[in-house]
Amino acid sequence: MEVVIRNRILGLAVAAAFLLSGCSSTPPQQPEVAPPAVGSTASSPAAEAVAPSSTQTAEQSVEPLRNSGQDWADEKIQMWVDNSGIKSTKGFLYPYNLMTGWTSPKPGVIDIKLANDMVFNKDGMQESYQGPTDELRFMGLIMFESIGKDSPELETITFSTENNKYSGTYTRARTGADPEDREAWAQEKYVQWLNSMNDTYESFCKAEITSLKIYRQCIPSDPHAYIDKVESPAPGELVVTLEDGPWMDGTYDLPASGFVSSNMMIRINEKNDGLQPLEKLTVTARGGEDTSVEEYDESING
Repeated sequence: MEVVIRNRILGLAVAAAFLLSGCSSTPPQQPEVAPPAVGSTASSPAAEAVAPSSTQTAEQSVEPLRNSGQDWADEKIQMWVDNSGIKSTKGFLYPYNLMTGWTSPKPGVIDIKLANDMVFNKDGMQESYQGPTDELRFMGLIMFESIGKDSPELETITFSTENNKYSGTYTRARTGADPEDREAWAQEKYVQWLNSMNDTYESFCKAEITSLKIYRQCIPSDPHAYIDKVESPAPGELVVTLEDGPWMDGTYDLPASGFVSSNMMIRINEKNDGLQPLEKLTVTARGGEDTSVEEYDESING
């Protein structure tokens, strides 16, 4: 069943994903293909992986591509460099130090070019089904983690090789919803969650995750794929109801409400990046017999 969006003071928002979330829950598994392994994004590799001895400035290290919004793009790159405690983009460790230029083709968007000789999965950390798009998208997430909270106008970061052979985009996936409009705000949270699910599972499922139906076809035993309705009773709050289904008494019924609520809280707030966070999330299943409540903790979700 697809998500039902209720009116009144209601809205739509989400289920949860697991990869790159820092959550300890075990992700769904396929009979023959191992699922994404849990990974933590609590700390930024780009921020940790720096060479303090670099003495160049960000502007000196690379000749930025010129385009509309170039001053803004330069400012965002410099902010990332400053937040990382280095002198230039060359101070980042591989592959972040391969940036050859950046531009802003339209407001809120940064396109960053990398040297064509980038070696993908150099550290061997990716799963077998992951490819360059996943790695480049993750690089965008890392940049968001550093500057997203202080750059509310920033919406999308794309990393691509200079020849455009490989490209990956990470987006905040906001819809411009009025936080006071319960239905619109909840719908935005759903959009953010679904976008996050796609970030994690597009390669694994070999399909773009644009609906719960697609995800359910990929992992039918996962309770995240059985959201029946989502309500927003008050600002910053969501109430999610799961419908009965094949997940019941299965591998990921842990119980299901806790499994879904913990992952959803992390994933939605990752997309918010500190802006208008999801503060309280209640997930109910089995007619209310299985209920879990998650509260926003900036040290974990921020």
